Amino acid sequence: MQLTTEQIDQIEETLILNGIVYDDIKMEVLDHIATEIQVLMNKNTLSFDENLKKSLNSWSDDLKSGSSIFTGLSVKYPKIVLDKKVRVIKKQMFINLLVSLFLLSTFLVFSNFFNAKLLTYYFQFGFRFVFIIGYLLLIINTILIWNSKVNLSFYSHHKNKVAIYISWIYPFCFIKTPEGTIGQIMLVFTGAFMVIHLLFTSSLALKHFQFEKRLTRI
Repeated sequence: MQLTTEQIDQIEETLILNGIVYDDIKMEVLDHIATEIQVLMNKNTLSFDENLKKSLNSWSDDLKSGSSIFTGLSVKYPKIVLDKKVRVIKKQMFINLLVSLFLLSTFLVFSNFFNAKLLTYYFQFGFRFVFIIGYLLLIINTILIWNSKVNLSFYSHHKNKVAIYISWIYPFCFIKTPEGTIGQIMLVFTGAFMVIHLLFTSSLALKHFQFEKRLTRI
């Protein structure tokens, strides 16, 4: 049995009331629930509202609100939203750590053959260049997404990081190249970590635009 537009709208409104406000997650859940209701209505004689309630009961665990240390314990999201946010953040942290350790290892190897301070300076110069380009892209992407008509989960928790990244301008642009080995190691590792963090954030903005483009084709 095909659902009417009004019934689809009712499912969507119910999801919004349950905290599913991001269009990408909402569309996915809405599609599943609509399909479940269609199957139920073909099998029983219950009304749409009764079958909707029955379907929502099966999604009760996914719609239950919760929080995580990764997203902030003071902010609660439905489990299905929270799980996606946590996956993205964990992936970002893992990639940041992996690439930072790789670049640090590269620095330590080359520092045995070249002047460590000069090598640190080159790393610092490269990080500075990438950071400036990445930060400009972040500002542009954030402005475009703020003006977007869709609300997607890909970039939602990064919208407010433009101000946070401003505080990173000082260490990238004004700190002098350290003389000591420990300072050089700290600069290379933290510089790499911060740059990869910034670039990963920009990649989430790209996913937002790709999903938005797909929506225009529907």
